Amino acid sequence: MKKFKKVAAIGMAAVMAAGMMTGCGGSEKASDAPAAVSAAPDSAEGEKADAPAASSGSGKGYKIGFSNSFNGNSYRQNMEKYAQEAADLLIASGEIADFKFAEANQDASKQQQQIQNFILDGMDAIIIDPISATALTDVIQEASDAGIPCIIVNDGPVESDAELCYQINFDTIDQMATLTKYVCEAIGGKGNIIELRGTAGAEFDNIAHEGVIQTLKDYPDITVVAEIYTDWTGSKAQTELASVLPTLDDVAGIVTQGGDSYAAVQAFEAAGKELPVIGGDNRGYFLKWWANEAPEGYDTLSVSSNPWDGATAVYVACDILSGEYNVPKDMVHPFGVVTADEVKNFSDVADEDICCPTYDREWVRENLYK
Repeated sequence: MKKFKKVAAIGMAAVMAAGMMTGCGGSEKASDAPAAVSAAPDSAEGEKADAPAASSGSGKGYKIGFSNSFNGNSYRQNMEKYAQEAADLLIASGEIADFKFAEANQDASKQQQQIQNFILDGMDAIIIDPISATALTDVIQEASDAGIPCIIVNDGPVESDAELCYQINFDTIDQMATLTKYVCEAIGGKGNIIELRGTAGAEFDNIAHEGVIQTLKDYPDITVVAEIYTDWTGSKAQTELASVLPTLDDVAGIVTQGGDSYAAVQAFEAAGKELPVIGGDNRGYFLKWWANEAPEGYDTLSVSSNPWDGATAVYVACDILSGEYNVPKDMVHPFGVVTADEVKNFSDVADEDICCPTYDREWVRENLYK
């Protein structure tokens, strides 16, 4: 059995100010079909909701911290919700004693400090949704040197040779190629498109963009007339599109990464322009519009990363600490897809729902530990 012994972190400064801690609770049953999940009702798109108190157990279980680089959109809020649900189940069973969130709000220095705080607090494992591929390399090494596994989730991969760095990522190239190819085919393989991107510098955005670029090599008659960073939020997407649309003619398609598809619908309608083929993002806003209000026969595909990876990271962290499983250093989490034949199933979902499959702990072990 592999054991993790904590040692003093080398070169650590005095205890830093504690990061903001948040949490929420619940439980989720396994499902093979896409399931809709609502974010906290008091959360506003692009804004951080008031943070509830972190969960804490009284047993002798593991102490786990979750460092989130950003949670100002519904995807990140749902990811945290799923992580908390998994943690609550394991708190109830005694496997986890303490589970805490820290939010860095897109500040690399703040995320570094919060991870260092988790090290100083004696966390047994740290889950990290990273702000970039390189900003956390040193602090991940610091944690590993202290015997603390770091589980990278959602916006990796990160650059790290640390012994105890584990990564759970999406096949982002395939995800974006799937959506981009569909949009390109739907517009007949030629014309102008807009690429809506995420957060500048985030590794997910870098890889997602590469997936778009690689796919477009097969479509030389398609031109990207605008690239717009949205931070995966509808409000910013709508504002940015409103400023650029008057300068563009004949936009035939839009490729998105998530959180901004319905905002694209709104921006085109507000500008009085014909709707292009807008790649969907599995958000309730977009799926409800597509199912109920889109022009008859509107043709598109909806694809997104799956926020259930937050729960996956909790289960992986505990399995690493147990030493009873051969957990690989690199794992690939499936993304979610909704087709035109399936969209009618989401005609009454909540606005902030993320419609992706949910799983359970055994699914994680059977499908990711290969």
